[in-house]
Amino acid sequence: MTIIYWLRNDLRLHDNEVLAALPPGATALLPVYCFDPAALGPDAYLGLPKVGPHRLPFLLETLADLQARYAALGSGIHFATGQPADVLPALARQLGAQAVWASAEPITEEAAAETALAAALGPQVPLRRFENLSLLPPADLPIAVRDLPFSFSKFRFDVAAKVPVRPPLPPPHQLPPLPAGFAPAALPTAGALAAALGQPALALVDRHRHSARPALGGGETAALARLHDFAVARRLIGRYDDTRNQLLGEAFSTKFSAWLANGSLSARQVWAAIDGYDAAHGARSKGAQQLRLELLWRDYFRLLARRVGPAFFGWRGLRDQIPKPIRPDRAVFDAWAGGRTGNGFVDANMRELAATGFMSNRGRQNVASYLIHDLHQDWRWGAAWFEHQLVDHDAALNWGNWKYIAGTGTDVRDTAFDVAQQAKRYDPQGRYVRTWLAQAVGF
Repeated sequence: MTIIYWLRNDLRLHDNEVLAALPPGATALLPVYCFDPAALGPDAYLGLPKVGPHRLPFLLETLADLQARYAALGSGIHFATGQPADVLPALARQLGAQAVWASAEPITEEAAAETALAAALGPQVPLRRFENLSLLPPADLPIAVRDLPFSFSKFRFDVAAKVPVRPPLPPPHQLPPLPAGFAPAALPTAGALAAALGQPALALVDRHRHSARPALGGGETAALARLHDFAVARRLIGRYDDTRNQLLGEAFSTKFSAWLANGSLSARQVWAAIDGYDAAHGARSKGAQQLRLELLWRDYFRLLARRVGPAFFGWRGLRDQIPKPIRPDRAVFDAWAGGRTGNGFVDANMRELAATGFMSNRGRQNVASYLIHDLHQDWRWGAAWFEHQLVDHDAALNWGNWKYIAGTGTDVRDTAFDVAQQAKRYDPQGRYVRTWLAQAVGF
């Protein structure tokens, strides 16, 4: 039996439902990663590449690491450029594959890619989908996804509290070989990928000396190293609740987000590390509780995106709220994106984002509020800019948070931030602002 494994945002060996389900009779396995022009191409709002100058090198590092890990288990990865609905059926016909396996995605465009692939494969080569990307698989919930409450608190206490988190699956010790006689295509460079896609090459950004991101790079190897360092070696979980709103340095927050976003780190692996920390220290710390809460928020946004479909990305509110009036002005938006608004706290955060591909959660909330409620610009422009810039972009979390700040998510209250007050509270000495306003950033 030959199986094609369509790699998506599940770029790891540990806690991988697809790999754990491989039957003893699988004689060959072909893992395939598709560089999909639709996923990499320009967005609908700003015309910028969705995967920008920070996330692209992180993705390529992740794939190089995964390729090495697969090779160590007797396998490999085939890299292709094109839509999965074109690439994978052609490979299935070439190899006589009996099935294509993949991790299911909750987001509208990704789900549409699954539907298109299933149709292109036809009934002879079934597409089998696995729930491989969540902390709590939808099948484990006591309710159907269509009944998900429009309240995180209700989800937390009435739904998630009733579901034990599954322990992470161990990584495989060996994998079926590649199909006999098949020579997989190598991982392209960023320049070769741009040429294959017919796009201008991105000007990739080197690591900045003030970057808050750990100097570990992309991939499962780096992700597990960071998890061990944060949870075990330095025991930073215990003080996380006290540090999570800080703005400078790599230790104030976990920085797991980029690895979680492309699936080189499993949310269940993180949950297990939190459990391990609590077990070692004899009590549930506030830091551990806060981390668990944030992992639940991640699942909630993904489930919400699955429940509401395209409306998750739409202009109107999920509770039919009418967005505040806007005055779209690209010059105003560009000043915000380039950190040139004149508001020091906003500009510092935006310059950090452009220079490093990262911004604290506190910063993200404030710059989003400023764009929407002070500058009166379209929140979807901001979400698209974040998608282009963030190394840790996750569609459900990014667009869900922007929709919330715009007042069109699940909350009907006023969601505007007092940015001046926030700056006084979280950067009282102005150290963060001074650090980043000294950096000239353009785009």
